Amino acid sequence: MATTKFDTTAVSATDVYGDDCREYELATPLVVEGEAMLYLDKPAPRKLDEKYAAMANLRHELTWTDPYFDEEDFENDVIAVFDFDYPAMETFYTSMGWATFASTILYTPFFVASLLGGAPCYLRKNVEWSTRTQHVAITHDGIRFVHDRRPCCWGLAMCDRGKSSKTVPFDKITDCDIAEPAGNSCLCVPNILTTVNVDTASSGAGAEGRKELKLAGLKDPHSFKKLVWAMKRSQRGSSAAPPSFNAVMADRGQGNGGEEVAVLLREIRDELRANNDRLQQHPPAQELL
Repeated sequence: MATTKFDTTAVSATDVYGDDCREYELATPLVVEGEAMLYLDKPAPRKLDEKYAAMANLRHELTWTDPYFDEEDFENDVIAVFDFDYPAMETFYTSMGWATFASTILYTPFFVASLLGGAPCYLRKNVEWSTRTQHVAITHDGIRFVHDRRPCCWGLAMCDRGKSSKTVPFDKITDCDIAEPAGNSCLCVPNILTTVNVDTASSGAGAEGRKELKLAGLKDPHSFKKLVWAMKRSQRGSSAAPPSFNAVMADRGQGNGGEEVAVLLREIRDELRANNDRLQQHPPAQELL
């Protein structure tokens, strides 16, 4: 009987991929201690400095993989970055979009307009563009939220949405609470996203008021809340003593409102003089006795 011989010569990456070894690197996971942990094209996770972790009394190590703020100064500006749960956000908002689209059947003009505009074709893509361009970080100044430039509608350049950013200073924050998901939206879409609500003195009061900042879909909202309060307490404790009255008046006198301050002081002086004159003309009954 004839035996079949197999060629056991090892095949190198160059034999398979040719000179383009970059494709081989991207297709091969980085093996650390026998386990495929992450791919070479993915950013390595960063972690929170131990000083801030102890300050916030975090029970576990805080890490993140969002590379958006990597070019920022992590020593003097950015303290921590918090990852959004993009897959969960896409699932929820896509379901909400389909529920909203289905409800337009009750009003035929809207339903036809949605079909003509290609809403069913671009719904999922619009949700992906909107969710994966959201980034949030804790800095020395406050909470920094960025919604980066993104395509919209049909993905054409003329439909792009511009970048928007917002920073909420710690000294302006009056409340930072967490709304846990429960129940359904639109009767049939389960609420699966945890929301962090940040309030300031200028935002609406009460549970139904306007929020200064709403962050839905954070992977670790409880650590976010703890770190925000820890930073607020630390800044409150290290704040300098308030300036003296003379310094405040000097600053106001040098500004545009100097004349208004002078007029106000003159009015107070005249009012005090008038009160003194009235007291001299009509002394209290006790003195008459």
